[in-house]
Amino acid sequence: MIIEPNEQGWSISNQGPWQLIFNEQYIIKLIEAGVGTSTQEKLFVGTEEECKNKAAALGLPLASNDSLGEIQKPALVVPPLPDENF
Repeated sequence: MIIEPNEQGWSISNQGPWQLIFNEQYIIKLIEAGVGTSTQEKLFVGTEEECKNKAAALGLPLASNDSLGEIQKPALVVPPLPDENF
């Protein structure tokens, strides 16, 4: 279930047992529900399987090693441009 943001733009929940935090670009974190979560990103709550299914349905890369265990899409490193006269 998606937790809708309040009037101030925060999604707040202590529901679970798991929570998936994500935005339009990437998945931020999949965590077991604890004392509560507040985020200005999108928040989905459900069982671990439901959260993993939602993550798979979104088809987004992971934000960091913390998220679901590994980076699925490595960052693109661009070399610096040579000095140019501006």
